[in-house]
Amino acid sequence: MKNEVIYSAKAPEPGAYSQAIKYGNLVFVSGQTSDDPVTHQPIKDSIEAQTERILNHIRFILEAAGSGLEKVLKCNVYLSDWEDKERMNAIYRKFFPHNPPARICMAVKGLDSGLDVEIDCIAGV
Repeated sequence: MKNEVIYSAKAPEPGAYSQAIKYGNLVFVSGQTSDDPVTHQPIKDSIEAQTERILNHIRFILEAAGSGLEKVLKCNVYLSDWEDKERMNAIYRKFFPHNPPARICMAVKGLDSGLDVEIDCIAGV
């Protein structure tokens, strides 16, 4: 098996990394933040809006890999403020309404561009 770089123009441009790597029947999606795919600028609005934007970016990347949100196995969620967890969860549940993936959610000292949430995941194909 070999690595296949996955790219979607509907998600933010990657920096010194790939948006995702497909390896066999797995897709490893890099941490996504609330960046505008057109302007490449961070969008710092509500935790709900950031979470929705990020999960849509992940959806677009997974679709480019021949996968989808229903095939997500594991998510890692990073919050800049633990107080935002329930508000983030309210949106997260809309994207994973049934049989949600395994997950870790943690508060971290700081996220890129002063944003409030970052999410990465592993999905099947």
